[in-house]
Amino acid sequence: MKVPYEAMVDKKKRPLSPASPQMISSARKALHSWHLLHGRHDLPWRKNFDPYGVLISEFMLQQTTVATVTPRYHAWMRRFPSIRDLASASESEVLSAWEGLGYYSRARRLHLVANLIVEKHSGQVPKEESDLLALPGIGAYTASAIRAFAHDQPAIVLDTNIIRVIARWANILDPIDTPRGRVAIGMIAASFFPKSQCRSFASALMDLGATVCVAGKPDCAVCPLGTTCSAVNPGKLPKKSPRSVTTKLVEHRAFFQKGNRLFLEQSQGPRWRGLWILPELGKRAVKGRPLAEITYPITRYRVTMKIHRAVGNIPSWLKGFSHGELSSLPMPSPFRKAIQKLDSNLS
Repeated sequence: MKVPYEAMVDKKKRPLSPASPQMISSARKALHSWHLLHGRHDLPWRKNFDPYGVLISEFMLQQTTVATVTPRYHAWMRRFPSIRDLASASESEVLSAWEGLGYYSRARRLHLVANLIVEKHSGQVPKEESDLLALPGIGAYTASAIRAFAHDQPAIVLDTNIIRVIARWANILDPIDTPRGRVAIGMIAASFFPKSQCRSFASALMDLGATVCVAGKPDCAVCPLGTTCSAVNPGKLPKKSPRSVTTKLVEHRAFFQKGNRLFLEQSQGPRWRGLWILPELGKRAVKGRPLAEITYPITRYRVTMKIHRAVGNIPSWLKGFSHGELSSLPMPSPFRKAIQKLDSNLS
């Protein structure tokens, strides 16, 4: 009988274990057998679970899909094949190699992490949780993932896919982004994850969530956890709190061109610090129809960028680049797309 998670808490609202040791053991065995046949063993960072490769993949996969990351991971590893190569690179090189992955602060933190690992850990990615958490940009999840995947250490890995599987398997009805929901997930994960072979187990759970127990409508008919799963309505799980409203913004940018050179400014931040962008126009300076428009999302905003032909002298703080130079320039993806659109519109 499938019992709702609400029925598994006592009168003081303390969550109780949703499964017996026998049930957990059965689920683990079924998951292991399924993963041997159906796991995503071809993911490049899983070829030999090299700690440096795992570190790179974990930074890249933050808020980015596997499909987007995979080709960029290959390119990155060709450009920076070791952590010492990354540490010795310039920030400009790192930002250029990161293009297309967004959230450039991740690239800066990764570059800093590489330097600290070379300086303090002789170029070896740490195994201990305390050492990992002391590095910038590495929080509880990333530390657990590195411990499990790079070093096969005991660690509870809770990414989006794994949380979805656990929430359904235990039929957790509390929103997973609330304190009560997080406690429930953590409690169940603590009993579900084994004390050894965490690399294999975390990989299996992650792959199950990515290919079978997917968001929306899971394929329960082929799920190896089907006989032990408590979900009453798995397609409705996991629950989340209502989303915050997306705010629409409009920004106006200037198109300065002289001969075959396009003039850009280097952002001083906080957004896109160190990257080359089209200079911003004040609202009062905007006249006429834009040369091009492009819309892009960033955090909780949806931004419409309108690009206008600039008039007058080119500001001294701008720098001109030829088309050939633009291709290797570190630049946010929305701006590269906007420039490509401008080239198309003006040709």
